[in-house]
Amino acid sequence: MVSPKQIYSGQDLAFIIPTKDRPIKIRAVLDSIVQQTIKCGRILVIDGGQSVKEIVMSFSCTLPVEYYACHPPGQIRQKKMGINLLDDRTPLVGFLDDDIVLEPQAIERLLSFWNKCEPEAAGVSFNIINGAPQPKSWLRNFFDLSVAEPGRVLRSGMATSNCQVTHNIRAQWVCGGATIWKQQILKDFPYREIASRWAITEDLIYSYPIGKRFPLYVCADAKVRHEHVIDYVAKMKHFYCGYTYTIWCFYFVESNPEFSRMFFLLTMLMGIVSRLIIGIFTFQMRHLEFSLGQLKGVIMGLVAISRAQDLSVLLNEVANAQQ
Repeated sequence: MVSPKQIYSGQDLAFIIPTKDRPIKIRAVLDSIVQQTIKCGRILVIDGGQSVKEIVMSFSCTLPVEYYACHPPGQIRQKKMGINLLDDRTPLVGFLDDDIVLEPQAIERLLSFWNKCEPEAAGVSFNIINGAPQPKSWLRNFFDLSVAEPGRVLRSGMATSNCQVTHNIRAQWVCGGATIWKQQILKDFPYREIASRWAITEDLIYSYPIGKRFPLYVCADAKVRHEHVIDYVAKMKHFYCGYTYTIWCFYFVESNPEFSRMFFLLTMLMGIVSRLIIGIFTFQMRHLEFSLGQLKGVIMGLVAISRAQDLSVLLNEVANAQQ
């Protein structure tokens, strides 16, 4: 899939922005694009919630915005819809989460990096400057919970952070909501759609196999902020998050034979015990609920494997709700 070296301009770039019920956030990300020194070719907002069309189209005088509704919603479904709306005008395609805010010159700096990359490069990520950096701990390193280098994927299937990088890095995985890809890569490696409300590791699951074949990078100077918001309001939201996170991780590990199931389970067990201890001694129910959700995820995952069942079945919330 090696292509001749191409020099990209802003008009060669399209952004796909999936959103759902975040009118303030969608306005903020579009405002940050207005402030950029380079203008892009297309901006496709794929809305899975209550309509924000009026907000999006209010930017039509300053940005090449397009609005599309996607129902039922779903992060992966909305991304796929955006990909299907692309054409040959934009050989580069960026995904932006609706709670990302671009720093000044972010697009200019990332395109400058793209134009210096080898032609085999598949994707380049922005540098999330307020995300958690890679923690340093000899104990975490000893149990294969971490390594010093950002953007790595360990034997356990756990990934190290690629936020707050201090220099450009070649990574084994890149962020799903702040990365620019070659459009041809997105078409050659289609997303597998799984009907889960929270696709917590979809970026890792999607980008890691691509990174085994083509270069992926994080550009340190192309800076963005992740203004994170939690959408889940269910009483057991932390239990749900713990369970869903664990099943997604289990699915990733079982999908790549180079990972160790034993190391993965050890990592999960250490995380469960740590959260239980923190929850008990600090009287914080969120830690207890999350750890119990993780425990259920481990048990359900092992049961599914013993039955030779595809773990994605456990993540399909639409099908599970109908049973």
